Amino acid sequence: MAADDPDAPLLRAHVRGDPQAFGDLLDRYRSRILHLVRCRVGAGSLWVEDVAQDVFVQVHRKAGTFEGRSTVKTWLYAVAINVCRDHQRHQRRATQAAPVPVDSVEPLADLTDTSLDPLEQLEQQERDRLVRDALDRLSPAHRTVLYMRDHEDMSYEQIADALAVPVGTVRSRLHNARAALADALATRVRGSQP
Repeated sequence: MAADDPDAPLLRAHVRGDPQAFGDLLDRYRSRILHLVRCRVGAGSLWVEDVAQDVFVQVHRKAGTFEGRSTVKTWLYAVAINVCRDHQRHQRRATQAAPVPVDSVEPLADLTDTSLDPLEQLEQQERDRLVRDALDRLSPAHRTVLYMRDHEDMSYEQIADALAVPVGTVRSRLHNARAALADALATRVRGSQP
């Protein structure tokens, strides 16, 4: 295991039977895994929290199989991606109806910045809405690489390990995701102007 991996001692302690260690790991990654699952299965999916919980069930079960060839964070994300893929496969087979949209999946996104005047708040809310709408139009693969690179600051190699794809594929997806996001935003901005 990487000597500088702050999560490795927690995972080792969990494998040895320390009940607090898994709770600490869960606390550290709960919101990150939830966000990653949203990227993969779609923000409007009613299954986001269930899938995220399944991720931690799998992490609990498979902790002993962690070999240390990557960081614990990268390994967790790989488990999450695999659980999401399994869920999506199951949903494609089982679901005929379209998912029910959820208006707000980020509770903190609805809070306004009180340091702004009302007009600035309205403009900020509109920008946030445009970005969320543009992100929702991206494919799960594109949303995922954007999240992992820009939000989680993972390296191309870490993303490649988590997604089980070559580094070149990560670079290509990231480039295409950013281009698609820019196009979607430009289209949305042109459409919202009088």
